[in-house]
Amino acid sequence: MQRPEPLPDLDWSPDRAHRFGRAMLDLWVEYLRRLPDLPVAHTHTPAQTRAAVAHAVPDDPQDDDELLAALRQMVFEYSTQTGHGGYMAFISGAGTVPGAPASLLAAGINQNAGGWPLGPAAAELETLVLSWFAQRLGLPADSSGAFVTGGATANLMALTVARDTLAGWDVRRDGVAAGPPLAVYASDDAHETVDRAADILGLGTAMVRRITTDGRLRMRPDALTAAVERDLAGGVRPLCVVGTAGTTELGAVDPLAELGEIARRHGCWFHVDAAYGGPAAMVDDLRHRFAGIERADSVTCDPHKWMNIPISSSLVLFRDPARQLASFTLRPDYAQLDAELEQDMVLRYQSTPQFTRPFDALPVWVSLMAHGWSAFAGRIQHDIELARWLHHLVSDHDELEALADPELSIVCFRYVPPAGADPLTEAELDALNEQILYAVQRAGLVHPSNAVVRGRYAIRACLINYRTEAEHVRTLVDEVVHHGRRLR
Repeated sequence: MQRPEPLPDLDWSPDRAHRFGRAMLDLWVEYLRRLPDLPVAHTHTPAQTRAAVAHAVPDDPQDDDELLAALRQMVFEYSTQTGHGGYMAFISGAGTVPGAPASLLAAGINQNAGGWPLGPAAAELETLVLSWFAQRLGLPADSSGAFVTGGATANLMALTVARDTLAGWDVRRDGVAAGPPLAVYASDDAHETVDRAADILGLGTAMVRRITTDGRLRMRPDALTAAVERDLAGGVRPLCVVGTAGTTELGAVDPLAELGEIARRHGCWFHVDAAYGGPAAMVDDLRHRFAGIERADSVTCDPHKWMNIPISSSLVLFRDPARQLASFTLRPDYAQLDAELEQDMVLRYQSTPQFTRPFDALPVWVSLMAHGWSAFAGRIQHDIELARWLHHLVSDHDELEALADPELSIVCFRYVPPAGADPLTEAELDALNEQILYAVQRAGLVHPSNAVVRGRYAIRACLINYRTEAEHVRTLVDEVVHHGRRLR
């Protein structure tokens, strides 16, 4: 058999990589320059978008210029500009500028953060960043955790550890059917990923007890206590209380200290979903609003939300590292390591659902190092001030109605025709505001979303984008009023 000849087709030279990378960098910088003048979202249909961007994969290399032209079209004509100051639809950040090249570097060196030997720096940096978040949230410095794809996975991991720790039998070996039903308690406004986690874990969505909320849409401790006691009397084992630090629709913060005390009193796990509000809980001047988060057994926090780190950047923290490890440890024969060295190694394939894991901590660390925490803290406080100002503008306008006081940086309101006009029913107001929302979005100046607050359709502005300023807030008000009058 002849010795195989080298086949370098996939191995670009450093000069070739530099030319292509430089062209991509130039495209990104052009995007940053043009961003303020772009429409926030395009109006193409799914079919039009599919036809424009779904290029068939060729057998032979595509010319660089042709490939870059296709990328340019995707960026400028068929992407939602979530980095635009007028984007305020969902809790999705703009992406920090230093985080973008950090993401490129993470992909370029292609470290596997699943195990220390595959990515030593990645493993150690993830540990450092997780510890920093834990301490800012008031958890012990030696808390464990992991970066994951999003809040859904973080909540799933938290409920997995809760189940395995407190079920009372070996769930990993025998499954959930080997014992009594296990109940999870969350507010009416807690995120749907709690139900998804209960489904995936075999608990069943019916075992997620949705607890009523108070006038500020926070979980009622008395209703939680009553639900737990009903389950105990009915042979159901209370497993986990989920407090929310910033609900998705309105930004409500549950009374975490009271919920944590109820959880401890009944032997439940206490998990806090702070995917949205977590960064605010780390700001010294805002910490009091989240009292009790420091007593949680686990916490979800998404830096890609209010810290604007590039997607995906989400993490889950555990007060007791041994419990996290106990839920995920496996010992494959092919992963044997030097026993003496292994004692000091971080092996996250042993403490997470994933074996292969990207270097997600790098864009977070680079962004924090480049900006400093004070810049993030100041921006979070500024966003809250913008939300208060928007609420003020709405409350002072004869044709707008605030549907709730803002807790953090989300404002929900609606258009109401002025006095003297024929009054509309609630159903007609809902339909009108839905049409107003779509008209505002199509106009492209600002891009809010919707919510349903106490049964009423609301226009929802989520102010977490570091490029959003008072001018964008003012434009939102003007656009809603303009289209409300036109459509009325």
